[in-house]
Amino acid sequence: MYFSIVIMIKTIKMKNNSKFKFVLNEVEFLLPSKFLRTHSYGHNRVKLPNPIIEMVPVAAASVIKQYVKKKYPKVVVSSSSESFSMGNAVNVYLSDEFGNGVDEKVYKDVSSFAKMFQYGKFNGMIDMYENNDSKFFSEKGTEIDMGVKFVSVNNRPMFGTVPDIVRMITDYTTTDNYYGGMVSLEKAIKNIKGYKIDDKKINKALTLMNS
Repeated sequence: MYFSIVIMIKTIKMKNNSKFKFVLNEVEFLLPSKFLRTHSYGHNRVKLPNPIIEMVPVAAASVIKQYVKKKYPKVVVSSSSESFSMGNAVNVYLSDEFGNGVDEKVYKDVSSFAKMFQYGKFNGMIDMYENNDSKFFSEKGTEIDMGVKFVSVNNRPMFGTVPDIVRMITDYTTTDNYYGGMVSLEKAIKNIKGYKIDDKKINKALTLMNS
C-alpha cells in the first residue's frame, strides 16, 4: 500500500547549522539536515536520485511536538525518544497548563498523526512485531523512512513537568487519590520534592495556580 503525502523540502542555514523545511499534512516542519540522507550507505557511497527523510525517533519526536504546537497552540506538549536492545520508542504527552487531559478530538488527531511514524505494530495473536509494508513518498518522489518501532501518545502531562506538578498539588490537597489521603499544601510540596523535582518547577506551578 502506498500513501501520497505532500512534502516540499527547502534547505536553509540557521546559526551555522544546516536545517531543512518540509510540509507534511499541510503543516510546515523544520529538522536538522542530518536527517535528510542524500547518499547511500556503505564504503562506496553514491548520491541518491532523491533525498530520503530519515524519521528516526528523535526526529519523529520533534515533528510530532511541532505538529501539536502549530495546530493546537494552547495544548502543552512534551515528547521524548529512547532506544533499547530490541528497538526504540517515541512518547508524547498532552495536557492543558493545569495538567488536565485534552479534548478527545485533539487526542485522536495527534495520535493518528503520530502513528504514521511507527513502521509496524505488535501482533498479539502470533506474539510478534510485524513491519508495515506501506511506504511514504512526496509528490516528487521524496521518501520518508519511518524509523520508530513504538509510538505512544498519552492524554496526560509528562511526569515532573509544570502541568504535572499542578495536577499533583491539586490531587494531594483536594482528593484522596494518594496514599495517606488529603494533605496540606506544605506536605504536598514536601512529598513532590521526594520525587526529585526541583524548587524552580514547583515555584512555577505555584505561581500558575495563584495567577
